[in-house]
Amino acid sequence: MNLAIGEKAQGATAGEQSSPRQGGPKDLRGREAQGARKPRWNRWKIENIRLATQIFGVVLGNGILFGLPLFGTSNVLRHIYLPNASTKFFLNAPTYATFYKVQDTVYSGWNSMYIDLLLPMLIFVVLTIILGRVWCAWLCPLGLPQDLLTRLRRRLGIRHLEIAPHHADFIHSLKYLGVFVIVFYTFALGAPAFNLKAMWNALPVPYEQFDPNRAMYVYAQMAVGILPASTYVPTMSVLITILYFGTAFAARRFWCHICPQGAMMAPLNHLAFVKLRKDPAKCTHCRICYRVCPMEILKVYEERDTREVTSDKCVHCYHCVDSCPEEGCLSVEFLGRKVLASKYRCQCDERGVGR
Repeated sequence: MNLAIGEKAQGATAGEQSSPRQGGPKDLRGREAQGARKPRWNRWKIENIRLATQIFGVVLGNGILFGLPLFGTSNVLRHIYLPNASTKFFLNAPTYATFYKVQDTVYSGWNSMYIDLLLPMLIFVVLTIILGRVWCAWLCPLGLPQDLLTRLRRRLGIRHLEIAPHHADFIHSLKYLGVFVIVFYTFALGAPAFNLKAMWNALPVPYEQFDPNRAMYVYAQMAVGILPASTYVPTMSVLITILYFGTAFAARRFWCHICPQGAMMAPLNHLAFVKLRKDPAKCTHCRICYRVCPMEILKVYEERDTREVTSDKCVHCYHCVDSCPEEGCLSVEFLGRKVLASKYRCQCDERGVGR
């Protein structure tokens, strides 16, 4: 895998140079002095809010692990599948991720002609159109461990692996192939015409074997005595979980590039009520938005004319908004109303942000 360290380093150099929009050296020194007086906590305000939301989501979705044994026993909630929610292997989880319902229904719903899938998919489409892929960065149970490992790596001073844009696009496309393989195989497994009954035990529904949530949270429940030590965890799930932790530490949000649930949400990201906007007139092309983006998205940096810069790969973490040094250059809008916007700060203070 080629790395783009040199390319992004050039962006850092470009970001430190003044531009016509920034004014002359004298004006730049004054603005840098003004930016230096800003409190350090303000730099990570959005990230800290997001971390609190992620922790709340994990506690809400996996309450029994935190001493809430009766939480999540509602049969009504259990059948309201969310775009990204708890794993189906977590005892008393209030709801599950949509992808489990998709897989389970195409596996067993042949006789009902998949009618059972209509309501969960409708809920999925509505929720994704309302919030886009906000679910990925703010509530996904696989997102929090990735972000915590990124914080740990930063604390240790270890540089992350930077994926070249063309490699990032290729890896991103793999999740669509994964969705096709999983759904088609599961459909074939459940359809009598394919006569694959022999495969039911040899290779059952695949997503449950590859989901790192399964091993991660089953072993967590075993550790605190919620599940017996004899609970079966597929070897493949264990290996995938090890791979998940390794890649999450080495590269930012690597799993989000290949997540099949993210693939289901990606086409609706452009239609969502939540939008990432850019004011091209305020952009100094410092490249900071690209350097801090965990999904290696170039669109925000490259766009020179259009205000709409939401990408299908964007998980709405808003690192770019948090780190953009130009006042109001990047913003987040919901139904046309601005809810977040970048604040001016000295670009020289942004070196190393988002590592």
